[in-house]
Formats: sequence, C-alpha cells, structure tokens
Amino acid sequence: MLLCRFAFYSRRTWTASSGADEDRYLADILDAGLRNNPAHALTGVLLVDGPHFVQVLEGARAALYQTLKRIENNPHHGDLVLTGYAEVNQRIFDRWSVYVRTPPGSLNGTPWIPNPQLATHGQLVETAKRVSRMTTGVRQILPAGHAPCSD
Repeated sequence: MLLCRFAFYSRRTWTASSGADEDRYLADILDAGLRNNPAHALTGVLLVDGPHFVQVLEGARAALYQTLKRIENNPHHGDLVLTGYAEVNQRIFDRWSVYVRTPPGSLNGTPWIPNPQLATHGQLVETAKRVSRMTTGVRQILPAGHAPCSD
C-alpha cells in the first residue's frame, strides 16, 4: 500500500441559534468521521477551532481521495482548501481522533491557527501534531474502544 498524507482546512457553514444546535451540527461531523475513517484505515486528526476545521489524514491514496470528495460534498464544510498532499514512509498518527478547542479563560479567542488560509501544508501538519500532544485546552474524541492518549 502506498501511504499518503494530506491536510486541508475548511470553515463551518452553519450558524447555530443555540449551544445545543451547534453541538448537534458538530456531532454529525464527528460521527461521520468516527464511522468512516477507521473503517477505511485512515488515521489523523480533525481540529475544531471556532469556525475553522483543520484536518490531517493518512492512509491509502484511493481512500484519501474518496474521503476528500465526501468532505467536499458535506454541507457542513465550506471553502475547503487542500494545502498539500505527500507520499510518506510512515504515519504520524496511529489512529483517527478529534480535538475540539476548549481554551481556558486566558486563552479564549486565541485560535490554534489564526489564519488557516495563510498556513502552509507543513504548518497545518505541525499544528496537528502539537495539538495531539496537548493535555489541556482540548476535548479529545476517539472511536469507541480507544482510550485518550496519556502523554
């Protein structure tokens, strides 16, 4: 299998009238990723930070392509931009998980990536690696049966 990695950013397309509505929209996206990515041997992370999504995925080229097409057609994502694609020798992420930004009060309003449209592919991948090692300011969501990382 040819192992590949890509990164993209997009923005959410919904405006929630309440916290419950926002949670419902986000849950739909998370459920789809938790259902689809492990089933296709895709690993990586989805960073949810306010109106932005940043995702890094690793796996077989065909599975990545099909996933990107599915995300492009998802009405929850808008303005999707693929920042890079590369063939790689090994995975950086050993599973697929989601990190939702929950900053402490002093960091509220300071995004992980202030302007994702200006970020390079390498910057998105490095941010994803950094966030996946964080123990505060994030809520990690994993597929059923996996325990959160304990670094």
